[in-house]
Amino acid sequence: MEYPIQVENVTFTYLEGEEPAIRSIDLKVKKGEILMITGPSGAGKTTVCRLLNGLIPQYFRGKLEGKVLINGIDTKKTTIGHLSQTVSLLFQDPASQLVCPTVMDEVAFGPENLGVDPVEIRQRVDENVKVVRLGGYEERNPHSLSGGEQQACALAAIMAMKPEVYVLDEPTSNLDPIGSHQVLNLLVELTRREKKTMIIVEHKMEELLPLVDRLIVMDKGRIILEGEVRKLLENVELMENLGLKPPQVTLLASKLKKHVPLEKFPLTLEEGIELFQKVLGDRMRVKEARIKPEPPPSVEKKTDKEIIRVKDLWYVYPGGVTALRGINLTIYEGEFLSVIGQNGSGKTTLVKHFNGLLKPTKGKVTVYDVDTSRASISELSKKVGYSFQNPDHMLCSETVRKELAFGPINLGFSKEEIEGRVANAAEKLGLKDVLDEKPFSLSKGERQRVAIASLLTMGPKVLIVDEPTTGQDYRMSKEIMDMCKALNKEGNTIVVITHDMNLAAEYSERVVVLKDGEILCEGTPKEVFSQVEVLEKTYLKPPQVTRLSQRLAEYGVPSTVLTVDEMHHNMVKLMEEE
Repeated sequence: MEYPIQVENVTFTYLEGEEPAIRSIDLKVKKGEILMITGPSGAGKTTVCRLLNGLIPQYFRGKLEGKVLINGIDTKKTTIGHLSQTVSLLFQDPASQLVCPTVMDEVAFGPENLGVDPVEIRQRVDENVKVVRLGGYEERNPHSLSGGEQQACALAAIMAMKPEVYVLDEPTSNLDPIGSHQVLNLLVELTRREKKTMIIVEHKMEELLPLVDRLIVMDKGRIILEGEVRKLLENVELMENLGLKPPQVTLLASKLKKHVPLEKFPLTLEEGIELFQKVLGDRMRVKEARIKPEPPPSVEKKTDKEIIRVKDLWYVYPGGVTALRGINLTIYEGEFLSVIGQNGSGKTTLVKHFNGLLKPTKGKVTVYDVDTSRASISELSKKVGYSFQNPDHMLCSETVRKELAFGPINLGFSKEEIEGRVANAAEKLGLKDVLDEKPFSLSKGERQRVAIASLLTMGPKVLIVDEPTTGQDYRMSKEIMDMCKALNKEGNTIVVITHDMNLAAEYSERVVVLKDGEILCEGTPKEVFSQVEVLEKTYLKPPQVTRLSQRLAEYGVPSTVLTVDEMHHNMVKLMEEE
């Protein structure tokens, strides 16, 4: 069949929703096609995914108008089990689809239910566990893994089923940068080689756009743009207005077009290097950067007050997995610190010691001179607010309004104070219009904002945000980071765990890199992101524009550029000198 997926004039309203989540969607996907769907948080992308394997209308109830056909079969007239033999869906929240006691069992579960020969099942398990870098974890419980490792496990499980159609909802949102690159390239290679069909919902345009055949942009439940990637990306301003972020080399080209004629915009780093070398020209090659970068400042402490001290911290999980190995770290009052590292490097384990969720196996952690091993979580929560990597682990109230009020109520604030704090947090995080909605009726990106807002209402001095941009479009990611920066300027100490190297580079004052439970390096963003070989050891890579600056250093560009605006300024200055 030429079109294994056909969506015909579909509108769907969830049972608990007042407005349609998607409106008048028409979509055909060819056999062997790789389609990317993007758009701002809450645009309806996940709803489209749920249509394609029968979760709507079989599991998620509501009013469905129109028709969805999978290989000519109407999804209203068959079961999810039957459709799963054709379409495999990776959920936005991978933990919700992990059901087995071990990683090996999880990956084998699908093929076993399809009646695959046991020898073939073992081969598929071994192959796919290795592909997603979970070798050696076969006997681990999936729910004991980090968020990125859970995502990798869920991905291996659907790959082991060898479906005709892959539907992947934010498949790399929790993966480290090099892991994302490897997984995406592997999936694309698999799709091309075996003539599979793939639909990928993603905000990570930088990695994915060069790999896909077609791009669809959604907003407010509708398809608003559809077509070939390069053509759509010519309208950079529209993409940015929708809260999306094209690759940094594309953004740079868009800015430079005002100064120099460009025939096309680059999509990849290599295309960007080739284009910008031509822009600068051979005559501009020099042995040293003609624009001298300011020397990287040493990490400047706003105060000398040590509020969190970590001394020789070891942590061993039940079952014997050693997650932290002799960590020594001091966090100063008023810092903006980012903790980065590969999946499973110990980032979340480390910060959970700051609010008492975990107690040291060996060593000591003090927060405002309080030994966390002797303090309760409720006592520490007055000083340290912690936003979980999975926001659903924090949500417990009937409405967003009650969720935001929950903490202040338990801290004994007055009714007037609570109302003011709720209104203020809702305003800062764009939640005013959903205060009376059920938290679990919102998109994952919106739930993430609810979780962070529920911490803000409690007024902690230290805010720890674990992967705050997961599932968020770029505009909302920036808004969350801007909110963290504003709180930082007000005197709050901010600790962020992130896989988004662009945001870590732009917002952090200090960056700490973990690998295998140890601190690999630390320093200012310029100091850390200049160490390309060191970062590769922990499956990280500098922002694309930093890598571009390193490749253009012989043309006079400083090699420690962190942002597109900084690169644009430097290149214009070079061209003006000529």
